[in-house]
Amino acid sequence: MISGINHLTWSVTDIEEAFRFYVNVLGFTPIMKSDRSAYFLAGDVWIAVVKGKRRDDARYDHIAFHIDRANYSPLVSKLVNLDIKQWKENETEGESFYFLDPSGNKFELHYSDLKARIQDGKANWGKDVTWYR
Repeated sequence: MISGINHLTWSVTDIEEAFRFYVNVLGFTPIMKSDRSAYFLAGDVWIAVVKGKRRDDARYDHIAFHIDRANYSPLVSKLVNLDIKQWKENETEGESFYFLDPSGNKFELHYSDLKARIQDGKANWGKDVTWYR
């Protein structure tokens, strides 16, 4: 049986550039770096990046990073000041900032939680939704 997420992996076009971005901009803790991959910790979550191709697509696929309310605005300001590309405006409950890394991978900073999303959904999404919790 699956008990949780072991790690997250995505492709980047340049390991050195990705390493600088994830450590210096997002504040991940570096674990290892080679010419083909790098490992980090984001809180307790193991993140792996591997050398690969740039993503150029319109899919909604992304990874949302949790951030506490006090750190949200400073990090969003940092991303904006560094001209990090925003790929989507927030349309959901809670504060979110959607951005691309240098390889075009899609990410979100979000400081709400599932409980708040469910509460908002039950209040606003209409009768066409089946809720199990």
